[in-house]
Amino acid sequence: MATTNAEDQRKAAELQARLANAGDKATTSSNDFARVPNVSIDAGAHKYVLISACLPGGNIRENFVVSRRGAEYHRDAAEPFIEILERNNYSSIRILGGGRIALDIANKTCSIYGYSYGFGLADHAMSKAVVERDDRYNDYDITWSNEGY
Repeated sequence: MATTNAEDQRKAAELQARLANAGDKATTSSNDFARVPNVSIDAGAHKYVLISACLPGGNIRENFVVSRRGAEYHRDAAEPFIEILERNNYSSIRILGGGRIALDIANKTCSIYGYSYGFGLADHAMSKAVVERDDRYNDYDITWSNEGY
C-alpha cells in the first residue's frame, strides 16, 4: 500500500480547491434525486475518507464514510464517490479527512484508524457514528483510534 508523495498531495489539494470553488451548486429540487448511501466501505483494510455534502435542494448536510479496495491514495477512494454525489446533485461537498478502515465481515468487526497525508486526520468518532447508523452494521463491533497509519 503506497504512502503519499508530492504529486498525490498536489492532486489532493487540487481536488479540495475544486470542491471549494464549486460552492453550493445544485440543479434539482430535493424531491428529484437519488439518495446516495452514507456508507460505502469495501471488505478488508483500505484507505478511507470522511466526506460531507448537502442534500439536493437544501441545506441539510450529511456525512459519508467511503473506502475503496485498491485505492493507492486517499483521493482514489474520494474521487469516484464525489462523482456519484455530483451526478446526484449534492452540493457543498467537502472531504473532512481520511485514515484507514478495516472491515472484517466474517468476524463482524470494523476498525477505523490512522490519517491521510493528503486530506488530514478524519474525525474517526464521527466516522464511527456514520457507520453505526447504517443498518448493515448493526451487529458489528465498531471501534476507532487515532493511532496507526
